[in-house]
Amino acid sequence: LPDYKVRILEGRLGTGAVTRVLVETSDGKGEWNTVGVHENVIAASAMALEDALTFGLLRQGRKPE
Repeated sequence: LPDYKVRILEGRLGTGAVTRVLVETSDGKGEWNTVGVHENVIAASAMALEDALTFGLLRQGRKPE
């Protein structure tokens, strides 16, 4: 996990603001980025990480379960 960035979208909405999480992932052979968007930063992070792991498995020719 070379990089993890959090940005608040529509910050003027206060606690109702939407959070965007950008995850940069590497497997030693390549790098890819995934994004999660949600009002909850934990949920946005989980979305981005799940997509990163899924993409990593697909890159290896494995089927995510």
